[in-house]
Amino acid sequence: MFSKLTTFIDPYFGMISDQTAQLPPGALFKSSVDTAGNPRQNRRRTVGGDGMPLIRQLKIERFRGIRHLEWSPGSGINGLIGPGDSGKSSVLDAIDLVLSARRSATFTDADFHGLDTARDILIDVTIGDLPASLLDLDRYGFFHRGWDSDIGVTDEPEAGSEIVVSIRLTIGADLDPKWTLFSERAEADDCLRDLPFAERVRLAPTRLGAFAGHHLAWGVRSVLNRIAEVRPAAGAALADAARQARAAFGDAAAAEVADTIAMVRDVAGQVGVAGAEEAEALLDAHGVSFGAGAIALHDGDGVPLRNLGLGSSRLLVAGLQALAGNTSPITLVDELEHGLEPFRIIRLLHQLGAKDAVPPRQVFVTTHSPVVVRELSAQQLWRARRDPDAPDLSLIKLGRNPADQGTLRTCADAFLAPSVLVCEGATEVGLIRGLDLYWTDQGDRPMGSCGVATADGTGSNMLQRALSFAQAGYRTGLWHDSDKELDAEELRALEEAGVMRFFWDEPNTTEMQIFASIADDAIRPLVELAREWNGEESVNGQIRARKADLDLAFDDPLGYDLAERSALGAAATKGKWFKTVSYAETIGRDVLGPHLAGSGGRLVQTVEELRAWILNAPEDGEEDAGDDVEPEYL
Repeated sequence: MFSKLTTFIDPYFGMISDQTAQLPPGALFKSSVDTAGNPRQNRRRTVGGDGMPLIRQLKIERFRGIRHLEWSPGSGINGLIGPGDSGKSSVLDAIDLVLSARRSATFTDADFHGLDTARDILIDVTIGDLPASLLDLDRYGFFHRGWDSDIGVTDEPEAGSEIVVSIRLTIGADLDPKWTLFSERAEADDCLRDLPFAERVRLAPTRLGAFAGHHLAWGVRSVLNRIAEVRPAAGAALADAARQARAAFGDAAAAEVADTIAMVRDVAGQVGVAGAEEAEALLDAHGVSFGAGAIALHDGDGVPLRNLGLGSSRLLVAGLQALAGNTSPITLVDELEHGLEPFRIIRLLHQLGAKDAVPPRQVFVTTHSPVVVRELSAQQLWRARRDPDAPDLSLIKLGRNPADQGTLRTCADAFLAPSVLVCEGATEVGLIRGLDLYWTDQGDRPMGSCGVATADGTGSNMLQRALSFAQAGYRTGLWHDSDKELDAEELRALEEAGVMRFFWDEPNTTEMQIFASIADDAIRPLVELAREWNGEESVNGQIRARKADLDLAFDDPLGYDLAERSALGAAATKGKWFKTVSYAETIGRDVLGPHLAGSGGRLVQTVEELRAWILNAPEDGEEDAGDDVEPEYL
């Protein structure tokens, strides 16, 4: 019970054979038969045996909200992001259900996709980088399959492909789970069987849940059992502790139950039950027997470490799991940021090997934290995306080109929303945020509830950032100035990726378009705010440099002509009057929003188009039904 997991004995075949253990990495050997049962002479397969087992492919059919998923995760950290209820946690549950060292599991009709119990749940986990024991041809050769990163899983290993095995979990209408080793040829011959329990123990993942306190005692599935043995003397110590507890209780309870004991003894004497004539009040020997779970870690003051704060216990357990790496090749972490401050999130990611050049284990995490998104690389992140026409789930890797990493670092928050509006710069980001506040004040639907986030394109990076989001499957819009000619090839790429563009009349910047189109009674408030933020002398000087006779000391009853508006727009652009998010947000909420109805031209048209795009965003977890552009999957 207290021995290391690595000392388990195979219940079907006795001790694990070491016939293949001496094969060097990359060695070649021939399999014994082909699919027809004939001796195979010419096919050779590459062999591992010394690495850490890895999930090469996960295939899910009809499990909970996932109708279909086929995914090939990476070897290190695999961070899953996406809208709530998109199926991220179900992916982790599927891995856990297939690989955990359990002989049974409880299921309900709700685990079937669409409650359709007439069609079985199928979950296949294909394992590569196999230990030597699973490469034994005599025992597992009929279940050996091939893996190639370009073509995926093949039922017959080919030259140069990696040998893998697939473990299948099937749940039918009887809710009785069945675990089997799976290959198409074995299924055709009706000779499927389960992976021996000892092998499943070696492959079993460690799950770091919201509450990690149970790992700080020597329970059956505790990480402490993976990193060290409980000494043989512990059994005797536990038994002695139980005896002492029984005796101590008897001494303390004697006075409390003396009257009852006297009556019991008297009755025993009358009815002739000799053993009860000297009855005592002791703890039941069965009730105080201690198992391994009774041994728990405590601090220096004797306080159980399970009383640590949520974040502290998760960090400690993650560190212990790092020590258990050789016996726990896979780690599952749902909602990684739960209970942790940002700096501790980073420490936990480091413990899990996020920055290691050679990943110490394969890790699957789900997150809704921009801190996690920023800390991981684009190659470690996968976005959960629903197919527009069917409830199939796809996991899309975010990293496509070097520029994507910069987008990830700068716009981490936006990657957690279904729709992204990339804005040329801080002015546009602030304006749309301010307009959104104004619309919300009027009782309209907020942008956030539509699942739309903003991302700063920082000018020259806006086209690439919009393309990064669109190619990762996000519903993407781009709002930009029209004062510079954009690269035709990049614009064509945006169009092909389905990016919706919002822009001004040429050659206007945002400031120029605002002053050209906004209502007359909004001009003075705009200039007054600019003077407040940038200084009256600076703003007046910029205005006079472009139109010396423009006097804003009083309202012109005839309104502002085109030349005056043009001068103000040029001064605002050159002087960067509103080039911060906070300034532009105030303009959007307090000036542009209230005066939009009295404005005209491209200003009104573009803002109305932006508002319509925001309001027409699909619900969280859905895709844009009008978007027929499929992103390229990696």
